[in-house]
Amino acid sequence: MMLMLISSLIFIIMLIKNIDQLKNKQYYKSLEQFPSFPAYPLIGNLNMLLGSLTDLLKFMEKTMSLGDRLLFWLGPMPILFLKKYDDIATVLNQTQYRDWPGFGNQWFGIGMVNAKYEEWKISRKVFTPAFTTEMMSKYFNTFEKNSSSLVETFKPASLSGEIINVWEDVIKVNIDTITENTVGVAIEGMGQEGKYFSNALHEGMKMLAKQAMLPWLQIRLIYNAYLKLTGRSKLIDQFHALPTKILKDKLNEYKIAQNSSLEDVPSSKAIIDQLIKGGLLESSFTEIRMRDELTHIIMTAIETTALNLCFLMLMLAIHQDVQQKVYEEIEEIFKDNDTLTADHLFNGLKYTEQCIKETSRRFTHAIITTRRNHKECILKDNMIIPANTLILAVLHLANQDPDLYKNPQKWDPEHFSEQAIKNRPKNSFMSFGHGPRSCIGIRYAMLSVKTSIVYLLRDYHLTTNIKEVTNEDLTTDLSIRRKLGYLIKFLRRKQIENDNTMGYEITY
Repeated sequence: MMLMLISSLIFIIMLIKNIDQLKNKQYYKSLEQFPSFPAYPLIGNLNMLLGSLTDLLKFMEKTMSLGDRLLFWLGPMPILFLKKYDDIATVLNQTQYRDWPGFGNQWFGIGMVNAKYEEWKISRKVFTPAFTTEMMSKYFNTFEKNSSSLVETFKPASLSGEIINVWEDVIKVNIDTITENTVGVAIEGMGQEGKYFSNALHEGMKMLAKQAMLPWLQIRLIYNAYLKLTGRSKLIDQFHALPTKILKDKLNEYKIAQNSSLEDVPSSKAIIDQLIKGGLLESSFTEIRMRDELTHIIMTAIETTALNLCFLMLMLAIHQDVQQKVYEEIEEIFKDNDTLTADHLFNGLKYTEQCIKETSRRFTHAIITTRRNHKECILKDNMIIPANTLILAVLHLANQDPDLYKNPQKWDPEHFSEQAIKNRPKNSFMSFGHGPRSCIGIRYAMLSVKTSIVYLLRDYHLTTNIKEVTNEDLTTDLSIRRKLGYLIKFLRRKQIENDNTMGYEITY
């Protein structure tokens, strides 16, 4: 009986596919211009995912080693993989439709990351005021406070002299920073609800990665059943409970729904206030949509800045000469004034900024982005991607292009010197996407990481027993990580300067 059901299902799927190919003969003919792997009936190239499900990075590197453009069949659905900057830039400029139906929606809903183009334009309009220079200056106080907290967190390790993995401490402080700037309250001050939200957020990110690598989990019916059978449906409810409550409290506080005008809303440093002000002017922004936008902001910001800071600390610990140069640049801004300002970070610390950008390039946080072109897309060599093709742009490999970066596997801040930038095509740096749908929070991330590294390097000299980080040391779900963590030893600078008998061997 079971065999008959499976056979019938296979027959129905094959029949649907054949009918589709007959109806769209020209479309499938156009795809033949792109190199592809031999595709098996029904499963396409799904067999290639076997053994690759736990490491998207290695799968992408292995797959794309065969060409710059490659057609991959996810069952009966074609996906065009691209890894060259000019191809990706062309696609991201010509089409703004991100279309991977239902991907992550159960956890994070519909927001700026996965909204359709028309909805995304409204989201961008609503959130743009939250990322102006004026608002960045308001977030700066939170960056300072939590960077100072991070310095305190590492004091025990500096006293004991042990080498520690800094990830858990960095992500914890970063969650407080993001939630405080987003909804006005740090997780630490939210009690049990905050713990539930934080745990559910981590689980949601894991599930998002699992759904990306297991194609059958992209079928809504199967995914929903999986969530219920594993008990994760309750976690989704816990995840949504906190932002829903905060949003309702904020709406009640302002009494916007009853009798207040938008002009009466007090100025605030929290992103939620900008969301309410802009969202209430848009008919499509229901309370659920506002909640989902909040969770998208939190989701996208927490791990990206935390990973960048962890990798940056590790790279500075490995490259002692670079760390010394960054430290001297930091000390220069305090030469006449011992107070750090947002202006210092906006307009100064250029070499530090080179290091941050190089870290984002070498360890690209979002290794892929997707688009679906609703019109034909003409590439630089006049090859045409037929309309309605799902396109997967591998940003990580674009950032490893030897035509753009000398010795791309090496972490080298000189990749972002003024001269190196002039020698590359404009906007070829792909870590934050490209074109109209590039990341809105680029300056926010830069300000956050800059503040943290200023505070850390003023108090500590960083060392490590790790000699280098190669691709073999890396793994990924949706973000690149180091398999064995970010192992740092913290030496107090004041102790080093005041006690010449300590015996620390520090070379530059």
